[in-house]
Amino acid sequence: MAHPTNRGIIDCLHDQNLSFTDLLNKVGNSDHGRFGYHLRILREFVELEPTTKKYRLTDKGKLLANLIRDFRFLTSGANESSRYVKNLRIGDHAVALYDNEDFKRSMSFPFLKAGLSRGEAAVYVVSEEKLDSEVREVQKYGIDFDSLPKGAFTAISAYEWYLRKGKAKAKTIVTNWQTLIHEKEKAGFAGVHVAGEATGFINTGLSEELLKFDELLGRQLVFGVCGLCLYDKNILEEGFLTRVLNCHGHVISKDLIGKTVA
Repeated sequence: MAHPTNRGIIDCLHDQNLSFTDLLNKVGNSDHGRFGYHLRILREFVELEPTTKKYRLTDKGKLLANLIRDFRFLTSGANESSRYVKNLRIGDHAVALYDNEDFKRSMSFPFLKAGLSRGEAAVYVVSEEKLDSEVREVQKYGIDFDSLPKGAFTAISAYEWYLRKGKAKAKTIVTNWQTLIHEKEKAGFAGVHVAGEATGFINTGLSEELLKFDELLGRQLVFGVCGLCLYDKNILEEGFLTRVLNCHGHVISKDLIGKTVA
């Protein structure tokens, strides 16, 4: 696993089976012969499904894929960021800046688990196409849904919550959150921990409405919620990032962790 191509093959096959060409393109190795050599080296971990002619992980491969992701999680700068998010409390409004999925999870998962440990509900707002896979990752992290009270953990499609149900309007989205939090408190939870992806707004050209939403919430939240907004910094322009930071009371990233300055 010291070779990045070998790790790339295992990682790409973690969530889906892929043809030779698709796998080659995803891993980014243009040499067909050399790539075939790597697949042969991994024959205990990768096999060709005879019906679809797509590559898939063997049982050993699935175990190896999980070990790679666990190792990456532990070495991705997670320790300091996870300690910080665990200490966020009801009323805190934080922004987490990530550049890859593993670092995003190293912030969001400990954050959600910390809320659950305090008798609060946890809500995870995820991109539509990643909803099922992210729920599986949450379970792998150690959040046991079966042991939680009814309604303690909720995963929501970002498109459904923000763009359809929220009509992509800041005031409507805030009202929807207030209603949901009231329902959770009525059910006996001490508050709500919310981790939500913001990518959907940016990819659909609704960045300004996203900023209005964060500005309405303010640096300190006034109702029973602790919020962690997840921003992919790869798609943020510098001026937009500055405005995002001004809307939040805390920032967590690989380079900067702490309270924001007014």
